[in-house]
Amino acid sequence: MSIKKIAQMAGVSVSTAGRVLSDPNHRCLSEEVRQRILQAAREIDYIPNEAARNLKSGNTGGRKIYYIDILLTRVISEENDPFFSELLRLAELEIRRNNCIVSNIRYCAQLSDEKYCLTEDAERDINELYKDSERKADGLIIIGKCCAKALKAIKKHEKNIVSINRNSTNYEVDEVLCDGRKIAIAAIDQLVKCGHTKIGYVGSCHNEARFSGYQEAISGYRLESDIDYIFDTTPDEANGYKAMEYFLRQSSPPTGIYCANDILAIGMIKCLNKRRTRYYTPAIVSCDNIAEGQFTKPMLTTVSLPKGEMVRFALMLLLDRIAGGHKTASRLEMEGTLIVRESCFPLSKFNEPEYYI
Repeated sequence: MSIKKIAQMAGVSVSTAGRVLSDPNHRCLSEEVRQRILQAAREIDYIPNEAARNLKSGNTGGRKIYYIDILLTRVISEENDPFFSELLRLAELEIRRNNCIVSNIRYCAQLSDEKYCLTEDAERDINELYKDSERKADGLIIIGKCCAKALKAIKKHEKNIVSINRNSTNYEVDEVLCDGRKIAIAAIDQLVKCGHTKIGYVGSCHNEARFSGYQEAISGYRLESDIDYIFDTTPDEANGYKAMEYFLRQSSPPTGIYCANDILAIGMIKCLNKRRTRYYTPAIVSCDNIAEGQFTKPMLTTVSLPKGEMVRFALMLLLDRIAGGHKTASRLEMEGTLIVRESCFPLSKFNEPEYYI
């Protein structure tokens, strides 16, 4: 269970393996190297040295070593969206800090799709996820939106569940929430403060808290509500690129845009960079505060989620439930923080910035 073993499996130095496993923000020279280290740690059920020695000797001080599963929705792999990659790294680190073992990491993007869950057999998909499970975990962390139908099916397999989310589960399970509705309202507030009245939305629309917040804010400010300003899509860079192509074709596009995810906003900026247009350069506010958002030009204005705190409190809730500390579904709500950078500029400067990465 040692870092030395992980280093050998990943083909790296012990110091490199140690830095990756102890610091979720450590940036390797190669993303592929980081992934090899993390995968090796998962394969050998790595936990820190002291916990490993106690587990081997049976001297755990009366405390059980718990096995924790992680389920990511929204994405088919952590490479699809850096936001989920960051949350996953933080979750793995926090689990090991608490002398627990990361048991299984699963991906099932369709569980976040309300339309899919209504028309397809979500329970079948969940049964498929669990069919090859060799060991039943003590608890499950769900990262990302999970529709109610899917949650009910998951509860047939898992007793102890906590969700880290921007869309409430409505007390179906324990959750740590950064309310997507409030995130969207903060973003629209900033665009309105900069003088924008024609504000678009890019992101998922069906039963999505961020879209509800966008609609509420537009209505509250009595702004023009135009269906052509809305681009309904799943969050990835390619779809952000398509969204900007869509707005570029309009005769009177929005001057400000709220993107539900940083990764969508990055795709939009890349489209503007390729087109090199001076005729349309909208102000953009997004959400997540992923590291890549600081390297766009202009840098992204975004609503930052307290990712580390969300993960830490989620594991506290989960371990308390596993230990029998509480039985009723509980919610901890955390606030997002608006980080104002260059991409949200006053309407008076509309069309002035140049976008490139």
